[in-house]
Amino acid sequence: MAAAVRDYKAEILAGEEKDAAAQRAANEEEIDLLEDEELDIIHKQRLEEMKREAARRQEESKKEGHGHYSLVEEKKFLDEVTTSKAVVAHFFHEDFVRCKIVDKHMNEVARKYPATKFIRVDATKAPFFVQKLKIQMLPCIVMFKDGIACDRIIGFDELGGVDDFQQTRLEKRLADKGMIEYRNDAYDSDEEEELVQRSKIRGGALYQGSKASRNRGNLDDDDW
Repeated sequence: MAAAVRDYKAEILAGEEKDAAAQRAANEEEIDLLEDEELDIIHKQRLEEMKREAARRQEESKKEGHGHYSLVEEKKFLDEVTTSKAVVAHFFHEDFVRCKIVDKHMNEVARKYPATKFIRVDATKAPFFVQKLKIQMLPCIVMFKDGIACDRIIGFDELGGVDDFQQTRLEKRLADKGMIEYRNDAYDSDEEEELVQRSKIRGGALYQGSKASRNRGNLDDDDW
């Protein structure tokens, strides 16, 4: 019996030593997961799944009005701002040149940041919401989070004070409020000093010929 016990213990110890040696060898072995063909297949499959999921989300966003800058009637305005988490609404007047400048930038920003919905509202045809939101000067950009108006940009003072302000200023202003996640597309560094100098000049050539400027004089923004 004693001999059998000794043999059993020796077998156990030999097995443990064998397992320990195998573990030490595994610890010392360099394993390059990128060179593993099986894992490479799994990785490629996962990438394809992620691409399909991203495409699906993008398609759903387009159906909800994301990814483009659209005109919204007053009767649909409430639905538009309450069915998306982040909405940027530009209240405009067809005759105001500065509103057209905002439209140009908003069209680009809407395509660049499809996670956020960008809409335009004709202030002359949306009197209820103009009054409700206390909009008195155009152009006026109102930001909504979960259906609640949380901030606004009135005129161009916060965008450099000139008609030909850089689009990055608008993007950063929206990002400051969390409406977008700002993405620098490499046209953003050497322009700051120039913008500071130009910001001292109130108004720009594009604005001089507008109906509003002819009727009211050379104002920075248009009273509503």
